[in-house]
Amino acid sequence: MPASAATVYTNDFQGTIGSEWSDTSVASAPNPDYAGTRLFLGEFGNETVSLSLNGLPAHGFTTVSFSLYLIRSWDGNDTTQVNGDPLGPDTWSLGVAGGSTLLSATFSNGNPAGQSYAPSPGAPSCNTGYNAVYPAGTYNPMTGAAECYSLGYTFTDPVNNRPEEWMDSVYNLSFTFAHNSSDLVLNFSASGLQGLADESWGLDNMQVAVAPVPVPPAVWLFGSGLLGLVGIARRKARAL
Repeated sequence: MPASAATVYTNDFQGTIGSEWSDTSVASAPNPDYAGTRLFLGEFGNETVSLSLNGLPAHGFTTVSFSLYLIRSWDGNDTTQVNGDPLGPDTWSLGVAGGSTLLSATFSNGNPAGQSYAPSPGAPSCNTGYNAVYPAGTYNPMTGAAECYSLGYTFTDPVNNRPEEWMDSVYNLSFTFAHNSSDLVLNFSASGLQGLADESWGLDNMQVAVAPVPVPPAVWLFGSGLLGLVGIARRKARAL
């Protein structure tokens, strides 16, 4: 059977959000405005948000692609104690209910302790000012991010007497995994975060597709509008 993908779910969260989501909270990114130009699912903290899909057509593989918004002071690998509470590690995860963990990694929006996430060894940081050399398995803040400081969120650090700074990042992620059930539950979660005013996250541009076999990148690009398999970046279409 030739490789062919069928998109079974898509949502840019600019309109109605159905009961397929366990939490339907929606926020508007400050940039370009608070008027809803860039709505997303969120903001969330140390919790699990699930997407449940039922009645999927026959398939052998599933691909989920989305934009992950990391907001304010994500501290990555930093475990420094402040007033008895550790700054991190700040971890974000994606798993398939009853199946595998697709991603579990730390992320940093500027903390020099770095992060464990990188789409590939040697991948650059979205902010070229972050160019430190780390031991294997640790990477510069914002490594692999498609956007940095684009959402318009700021953070003031009273502990280190730092002034208000722009602090957010966007990662465009895609994962393909073996799956043949007619039902699918995806669990998106974070742990190690402080309150929402300090660290939070959100989701945008969600797309789920199924195929009988893994689909080559060219098929995703020209056949279904996705930009590929694991780790291929996909930018959000900006409103004019």
